[in-house]
Amino acid sequence: MTTNIKTLLDPGVFSYFVKPGEVVELRVLGIHGKSPHWGGEYAAGTINGYFDDHDAFTKALAIIEKQRHGGAYFTLQVIDPRLIGRSFNRLSVSKLTTSDRDVLAFRWLPLDLDPVRPAGISSSDAELAAAVNLRDQIAESISTDYKLPPPIRAISGNGAHLLYPLPDLPVLKYAEVVKKMLQDISEKYSTPAVNIDSKVFNPARIWKAYGTTARKGDQVPAGPNRQSRPHRQAFIDYLPEATK
Repeated sequence: MTTNIKTLLDPGVFSYFVKPGEVVELRVLGIHGKSPHWGGEYAAGTINGYFDDHDAFTKALAIIEKQRHGGAYFTLQVIDPRLIGRSFNRLSVSKLTTSDRDVLAFRWLPLDLDPVRPAGISSSDAELAAAVNLRDQIAESISTDYKLPPPIRAISGNGAHLLYPLPDLPVLKYAEVVKKMLQDISEKYSTPAVNIDSKVFNPARIWKAYGTTARKGDQVPAGPNRQSRPHRQAFIDYLPEATK
């Protein structure tokens, strides 16, 4: 068991999600302007790239963190490796992104525990703590309910994540199964304070890139009559031995 902070900058962590010969899309939202880092083209909202090389992926994450952006994400499931021909180990202005038909298999059952709050703002420390507490309360129960291995536990920046390993289930056969599992889990375990998102079932769902900063709305400092709402890094805080 590993309890120290882990991110996708770690090649060992990267290898849990992207096996040799596989490809991952890195997608960044809320990017505007020209930069040589994405080919000198004008970005009007989204840049992305496809990677099979960790060093190139790490450099892209470092570039992203120096920019103003609305969130950096990666494709969580197993995608068609031929997509690397769209943007080979580099960032570019997005013309095509991964679609459901480009996904080969479900490798993870993803749970996104999001504190209930108005749209477009970061969570307070208390709201984040509520999501983490619920995550830790239900993690083992879900493993038992569905006979799943222990999950990766992570922080999205504003909420909490659980990632249950799956045996690379073919998308065409298991899409409805995954959808139903997420709906059932959300209905059973969501609370008035924390919602478990039942809409993350689609195969091409993008997931917060661990090692990047979640930047919803403005950072708000604490005051006499307000809670702080900081921008926080996304990271993995619990990596079970069974995932290795």
